[in-house]
Amino acid sequence: MIKKYFIFLTLIFSVYSCTVISEKAAQKADKENAYLSTFLNKSSANLNSTLGKPTQVTSESNLTVHVYEVKGTLFDCQRKFTIDNKNIVTGFVSTCWD
Repeated sequence: MIKKYFIFLTLIFSVYSCTVISEKAAQKADKENAYLSTFLNKSSANLNSTLGKPTQVTSESNLTVHVYEVKGTLFDCQRKFTIDNKNIVTGFVSTCWD
């Protein structure tokens, strides 16, 4: 009986922990997206003055992609910005949370 009770408590704790971690990750991702959204529809010069020189610049179709690699304490991540032919930021993708 005690063994079943212990297993039950462990299961509940695990589910709760996963939920908390998932919620925290979603909050961090929302914060990152809100920050990067401030660069949308602005010039790439504004992006470069704020984030510095991109680590890598590539071309895809009619768009230029600026890649910023961010070295973190726990893990490294990337921020990619698409820039149109008028040097305006049109989109982004990020694997960063902060």
